Formats: sequence, structure tokens, C-alpha cells
Amino acid sequence: MTLNPMDFATRFFKGQDELKGLLKPELCAPTYVAEIVGFPPMDAAGHGEFGRAFYAAFPDIYHTIDEALSTDDGIVVRFTLRGTHKAPFMGIPATNRVITVSAIVLLTVVNDQVTHLRAIFDQLGMMRQLGVVPS
Repeated sequence: MTLNPMDFATRFFKGQDELKGLLKPELCAPTYVAEIVGFPPMDAAGHGEFGRAFYAAFPDIYHTIDEALSTDDGIVVRFTLRGTHKAPFMGIPATNRVITVSAIVLLTVVNDQVTHLRAIFDQLGMMRQLGVVPS
């Protein structure tokens, strides 16, 4: 793969920040599938809706790319999400608490487009920060 992993990861995730959860179409293959632990598989439109729910609840949320490494067919990305809980999210009323959530994502990339995203993020840590789960 000839892509610079940090540049591509930054474009992909900062693109979501710019579009408030939607994916940049030029970075996603028509067959794009996202698998985020704890949620059913999603196509690009479904992933965009999922992302928009986050940005609606955490309007200042943003990605910080901590690390990006090339693999044989893609990129492994470690990032941190930061934002303030300003509106209801997954049945949780706004808490005005700031969250910092770590995630690891595997992006399969073909012809400079993501075909498959597999992600895990610290959902328990996020719920603790929101005060929903005791620490």
C-alpha cells in the first residue's frame, strides 16, 4: 500500500469531524461496511447516521489521531475522541460532562477507499465518564 497511514487516517476521521458524523464519499468504497463492537454492521449511510447521533449529543466532539500504522491491506488507527455531552444520547439525558474515549480501528483500503472498518472503543469508560456506570 502506498498511502501514508497518518495522512489517510487524518483525512478519514477529520472528515467526519468536518461533516458532523457523515463520511466523505470519496474515501469510502460503494461496498463500505462498518463493524463497531456492540452494534450491527452498517453501510456508509448507516455509519453516517450513527456518527450524526454522536455529533448531535456531543456537538464539539473531535478525533485526535494518536497513531496510524500500515498493514498489508489497510491501516490500523488508534485515536481519541473528546467532546462535551450537551444533548440526549442513547437514552442518557445531557450531563454537560466532558468525555475522552480511546478507540482502535482497522481500515481495509482498496484503491484509496475504505471497504471495511472494524472498530472497538472504550464504551465502558465513556459510560463511566457520563456518570451512568459507577467507576
